[in-house]
Amino acid sequence: MSRRINFFITGVILIILGVITLHHPLEAIMSAGFFIGLGLIASGINYFTGFKFLKLKRFLVWGLLDLVAGVIMLLQPGISAFIMPFVIAFWLFTAGVARTCTAFWLGGASIPGWKFILINGLLLIACAVLMCISPLNSALSVMAVLSGILIVSGVFVIFEGFITL
Repeated sequence: MSRRINFFITGVILIILGVITLHHPLEAIMSAGFFIGLGLIASGINYFTGFKFLKLKRFLVWGLLDLVAGVIMLLQPGISAFIMPFVIAFWLFTAGVARTCTAFWLGGASIPGWKFILINGLLLIACAVLMCISPLNSALSVMAVLSGILIVSGVFVIFEGFITL
């Protein structure tokens, strides 16, 4: 599978999950563990592809963390509703740090498009911090926040695939 196709598929999956969550918030709350689990598994696969092509060991670690967390979320959806704001914040933070580090690495290598990855990484980190500041409010509004994050991140992932590789 080419790298661009991987980025495109991952981005489309994230956008679809975001749109579903936005249009069906009640159902999304009931099955949040399932949606988050799928997103984490897709993210983990994306990191494994990044590890394969870029040979960055941190991508392997982040991929394993996302994959394990995704499987847990699929198997334990009840628990995920309780810890959802913190799990999402952790995922956003690690994904944001990974993208920010990658952006600086790509920028140092003079690879075009690194600024899009940097913006995406910083936005993900900012969202994670906001979710941890007020977990109760985050729990009440997590579906709207999650849908927006998934859609925007999916669009950025698609851009990254076409611009940087």
